[in-house]
Amino acid sequence: MSTKTDDLLQELIDKTGPLGFARLAQFHESCITTAAVAGLVVRPTTVSLLTVHNGENVGGNSLIIDRLFSFQLVSAAAASVYTMWYCLQAPAINVAKGANELTGIQEWGTGDGRDASFGTVRAEVDATVIDDGWFPCGGDGAVEATGVLPGGGTEWECNGRLVVPPQHAISLHVSASSVNEDFNVGASWWRMKF
Repeated sequence: MSTKTDDLLQELIDKTGPLGFARLAQFHESCITTAAVAGLVVRPTTVSLLTVHNGENVGGNSLIIDRLFSFQLVSAAAASVYTMWYCLQAPAINVAKGANELTGIQEWGTGDGRDASFGTVRAEVDATVIDDGWFPCGGDGAVEATGVLPGGGTEWECNGRLVVPPQHAISLHVSASSVNEDFNVGASWWRMKF
């Protein structure tokens, strides 16, 4: 094998081996909404439950999406099925400070316990977005017909298969078979420069 191939294989082993994710903890960040919002009974279009903007200048760090997740916090006594959707937003959207920025966003989390520093990453709840194409992800969740307690959730461990370049964003929402289901959504990522 060539030296380049050997180097690439070693890099893959380092990043996916037993300590691969531990090595990335210093770059790991997350956010989640605090207020549960009703799921849609249609495919999302121009409203997101959560939008994470990458405000880095062109050439800066990208957000390498590790996982997307939702949690069904409120339900009615009716059977329902739901799934999470994501949309990668082109740079045409406004990545300036949003009106709803940080309102309804859970304390930001980091992979190594340090204080979060999110100067260039902004999150917005109930953002109006451009419909750049929404895709279902994370399987589906189900709500039992007789309960009203929370507890269902979906998660997609995309492990870096989604990248939010500088001046782009990712939006999340949930579609459900009943308007009586309310959800929190969130995302986790690493910041890295390509």
